[in-house]
Amino acid sequence: MTGLSLHSLKVLIVEDDAPSRVALTLVLENRVARIFQADNGQCGLDIWREHAPHVIVTDLRMPCLDGLGMIREIRGNGGDPFVIVASAFGAEESYLDAIELGVNLFIKKPYNAEDIFAGLERAARTLSKRGRDAYRQAMAGGLLSHVPNCHLLTDGERIFYFNDPQAILPRSAQEGQDLGAWLRANFTLALRHGMAQSSLPQGIGAWLERHTGREFILAGIGQERGGKPARFLLRLDRVRMDGGDLHLLTFTDISRIEHERVRFFQLAGRDHLTGVGNRQAFEAELAKEIGRAKRYGSELCLLMLDIDDFKAVNDNFGHQTGDTVLVALARTVCAGVRVTDVVCRYGGEEFMVIMPQTTLQGAFTCGRKLAKTLACQDFGVGRPVTASLGVAQFNPSESAEALVRRVDMALYEAKKAGKNRVTVAGDAACTLQDS
Repeated sequence: MTGLSLHSLKVLIVEDDAPSRVALTLVLENRVARIFQADNGQCGLDIWREHAPHVIVTDLRMPCLDGLGMIREIRGNGGDPFVIVASAFGAEESYLDAIELGVNLFIKKPYNAEDIFAGLERAARTLSKRGRDAYRQAMAGGLLSHVPNCHLLTDGERIFYFNDPQAILPRSAQEGQDLGAWLRANFTLALRHGMAQSSLPQGIGAWLERHTGREFILAGIGQERGGKPARFLLRLDRVRMDGGDLHLLTFTDISRIEHERVRFFQLAGRDHLTGVGNRQAFEAELAKEIGRAKRYGSELCLLMLDIDDFKAVNDNFGHQTGDTVLVALARTVCAGVRVTDVVCRYGGEEFMVIMPQTTLQGAFTCGRKLAKTLACQDFGVGRPVTASLGVAQFNPSESAEALVRRVDMALYEAKKAGKNRVTVAGDAACTLQDS
């Protein structure tokens, strides 16, 4: 499909003043494809029905049917030619009516060749764009309407086409809507391996250009599937339609797949958010290390960590920021202990570190270093994020449950004493030295 030019336009002149009509015809002769003439609105309406001109240049006041009446009839019958109203200014109410009827351009009489040609050039550009848009809509509808995913076409700024046949997205998009605003209002970016989420960028157009051909996981804001957060796979592609490039965004609902992935992590002994061991893994590893400590008479310590005032982080910054803090803290803890130590998320903001072949002094020193590191770390919440820690040494006569109770009590004492500190279970604390 090619665009319209001035020379390819069919123009209808509707003017009851014969000299003006003839003069305008002579000006346009050999400059446009075809010229039709009418001396009143009814005649103009009949010509439009038979020949469908691209552009109508019309006066307002005419016998039989005036210009507004003709335009009203054309618009009411689905006609969408480019309408130029040429009249002597003065009747303000007529121009307001004309605007409501979708008149595209006003020019002043007597006719000026420069104004006429500028108006027709504008008409050619407008009609060409309108034709391209209609072609793209038809192509997009034909190609994408039968596909079960959700598709969106955009130039990078505005939404051009939206098709969601199975209603996988809870909120639809409208043609002409700002793409960036719609995306940011409905989705956040979720990291593939886990887990924290971030807002979509402000410069969506540049982001689409930079990441064409890639896939991203989106988390639906306020959207759930079976009580679980909805997840969507977003594929970014570029398509060429009628000589122009558009971005094609394909959304696939992967909520069920993501929930299965979480279940797999649980079965595999991994916490789906932080990637460290989960509670099941902790219980299994602790039982194994207790068995080894009893068998070989080796030392074993348990460290329990709880983020101070974590509820305030969630309340003030949102649960997504809270998740980001948990992920960052887990990485810091893993980096601050030995590779032989086992880090697990015990629940919520609580973490356990199983420390085989470690003295109580060694576990206490490690806890102190972790507390200092966390207090100095920037978690992006505008204030320090601290943690309270409890440490306990395994007694060969006790069970795993008893060891956990003692380290939990030590953590409680650390909270009670003012937080952001390490407390050792039992009377052994008096023999330890700060490092």
